[in-house]
Amino acid sequence: MEKVESTFLLDLLDKGIIPVIPPLGVDGNGRSYRVNSDGVALEVSEALKASKLMFITTSHGVRGSGTLSAQFSVAEVESYLKKSKNELDQEMESKLRHGLRACRNGVARVHIIDGREDASLLNEIFSNEGIGTMIYANEYEAIRPAKRKDIGTLVGLIRDSVESKQLLPRTREEIGKRIEHFFVFEIDRNIVGCVGLRPYKEGKIAELECLIVGGHHENQGIGRKLMQFAESHAREKGMKTLIALSTQAFNYFQQKGGFRTGTPEHLPAERRAVYEQSGRKSKILVKDLV
Repeated sequence: MEKVESTFLLDLLDKGIIPVIPPLGVDGNGRSYRVNSDGVALEVSEALKASKLMFITTSHGVRGSGTLSAQFSVAEVESYLKKSKNELDQEMESKLRHGLRACRNGVARVHIIDGREDASLLNEIFSNEGIGTMIYANEYEAIRPAKRKDIGTLVGLIRDSVESKQLLPRTREEIGKRIEHFFVFEIDRNIVGCVGLRPYKEGKIAELECLIVGGHHENQGIGRKLMQFAESHAREKGMKTLIALSTQAFNYFQQKGGFRTGTPEHLPAERRAVYEQSGRKSKILVKDLV
């Protein structure tokens, strides 16, 4: 591909006309060539400065360990291609390589969707869980500070974890008073996870709390990314110790976050009083940040 007539395509779009572009190219002598359709899609998306590139395929997307991988950062795609080169079919490898290049060159999102499923495009765009595989340019763009408009969504996420006895209930008022301590993980502007980071002046300690990932996005590394983000943010704030309390997820914090088992003596006095009054006997986890 040498050139895309973007001015002509943009003129059509401005007039409400959707162009259908075949995978054919023409050289200076008028000869036509069959070119890679993924390459055409890539070049057109870059020329039009598209925010999304959709690949409609005849497969369910990229699978790892028998499960659908819903999203990859650019770095994760690079790693996946190296590790799975001999396992990928030629068509899917092409989609991943061209999608990777698109994200490097300004396209924010690339989606690989199974076109055989009913309403696949609509489901991928408008549902939180999607049905395909998405590549995104910068994973930390997905994590942002929570806003007051997010309170309802946070309450819903927390409610699901309360019902499974993983978290204590929190009201809208409680979350609203401390909204600046929460961060959310977005996929295509849909919140799919959150984490809280509560600082204590005593001992420069911060508590990692409310680490939640929605059910449709579990086991995809989002919790680990939120935990790493909270840890980095605590370091930036000059915290020396990160603590977490958990009744069920303590193994996760130890294996994925590098926490060790702590005791009530590791808690700030303010937090220790609440801990002893609660009667929950959550396990205390500690991580040094210095």
